[in-house]
Amino acid sequence: MPRLLPLLAPLLALACAPAVPPGVTVSRGDSADGWLEHGVELPDRGEGFVRARPGESTRFGTPRLVEALRRAFASVKRTFPATPPMRVGDLSYPRGGRHPRHGSHRSGRDADLIFYATDLEGRPVQGRGWVAYDRFGVGVEPEEHGGRTLLFDDARNWHFVRTLLLDEDAQVQWIFVSRGVKSRLLRFAAAHEPDEELLVRAAWVLHQPTGASPHADHFHVRVACGPEQRALGCRDRGPMWSWWRDEAIKRVAPHEVPALDDGQLLQALLGGPPEGERHARADEPGAAKR
Repeated sequence: MPRLLPLLAPLLALACAPAVPPGVTVSRGDSADGWLEHGVELPDRGEGFVRARPGESTRFGTPRLVEALRRAFASVKRTFPATPPMRVGDLSYPRGGRHPRHGSHRSGRDADLIFYATDLEGRPVQGRGWVAYDRFGVGVEPEEHGGRTLLFDDARNWHFVRTLLLDEDAQVQWIFVSRGVKSRLLRFAAAHEPDEELLVRAAWVLHQPTGASPHADHFHVRVACGPEQRALGCRDRGPMWSWWRDEAIKRVAPHEVPALDDGQLLQALLGGPPEGERHARADEPGAAKR
């Protein structure tokens, strides 16, 4: 009987889950151990984006995720008209569940996005997968894809991040990136971002995941459940940020984010986590295989 428990667990969870109204999208469970019902499809292309694997079925998510991404893609395109579309990797399968390329992406709240890039002359070029950027913002394509040297596009990538962090309906919980990419984004923001609060938010939300690749070649965005999904069986793990517009969360379990002092900001700019961040990560599930 003990051997059967792992097999029976999903069935028991399904039996106990609240009934879903017809046609309503629901993210069940958490990002690493859940599934999706009536997922919303991200099309193969749209304003400011194109799917990296057009036609594949890993293009479904919750309305919160899909709509937030589309707003961010469009904002970058309108602000920087010459920008090639951002290439979008995996979201979730139509019904979520286990993904062969990831340890998460199971419940419609995760998405992989390939960084904006430029050539060595600073001209925007189409971002490519499998190009890892170092802390100097330099990446080299694999030889089979041309072997070009690309530069991390600080301005466009920061605009994408800031748009998500300012989006009150998105409730972005994490943006997984390597420590080198994080410090590069924060250095750019410290020099150019007029809203100091955004720098604090980014210092917490940008994070190199544990138990996964460092994410030096793409953004991995994760959004929260939101109150309507939570009532139907969605589970948030990790912090619930105090700037979210969700009074139910604030009453039950706010994660207050203190302002960073100069030492903490310097630590974040150099690629380390803010003081106390390790405690905030205690409930972070595995992010992805890569």
